[in-house]
Amino acid sequence: MGARNDRSGVVARGVMLLASMRLASMLSVSVLLVCASAGGAVADDAEDCAYKSGDVAIAACTRAIRSGRYRGHALAVKYANRGSEWSTKHDYDRALADYAEALRLDPNYADVHYDRCVAYNRKEDYDGALAACNQAITLGPSAHALNATGDTRLSADRSQSDYFEQRGLARYGKKDLDGAITDYTEALRLYSRNSGALKVRAQAYLDKGDAARANADTEAAQQLAK
Repeated sequence: MGARNDRSGVVARGVMLLASMRLASMLSVSVLLVCASAGGAVADDAEDCAYKSGDVAIAACTRAIRSGRYRGHALAVKYANRGSEWSTKHDYDRALADYAEALRLDPNYADVHYDRCVAYNRKEDYDGALAACNQAITLGPSAHALNATGDTRLSADRSQSDYFEQRGLARYGKKDLDGAITDYTEALRLYSRNSGALKVRAQAYLDKGDAARANADTEAAQQLAK
């Protein structure tokens, strides 16, 4: 009887050990699946932050920022993307706060200096806009810059053209018509199809009383729109 009881105990312990091993294996697989799911979710958030728009993009950027997965320039990009969405919603204070954080992480992020310039211009803070665009122009366009919808890569000249156009707007806002015209002209030299620069240069010429040049720029802008 004693031998049989000992054997039964060994068998029971073996069964328990096997069950424990199976449970541990199942738990390990579950943890791996959860981690993989979490990693996939973060990757999806990063993609949505970059390519979606509106509240969807803002929420995705926020989750990506809070994930703790990103550092340095990669994290700066998330703040910059969220800032651009706030700017699209005309919430310029939130946009500027995100741009400031992006630049704290990467002070040489030229496109964010440009984005700040745009936001300041829209707030009619022309001194802020001028300083931000000066920084963008000094640094030069960021590599792999995209257009506003994120589906087209811009050339360096195309990006730089936008920088000068926005600085021209800041100068126009400060009543520096000659400085504004100089910047619009440089914007057009860099990218001749910059219709925005043509339109605002036309207005600057009109304000200076040069109707002929104003009309020429207006007609050129209309031709580009066809």
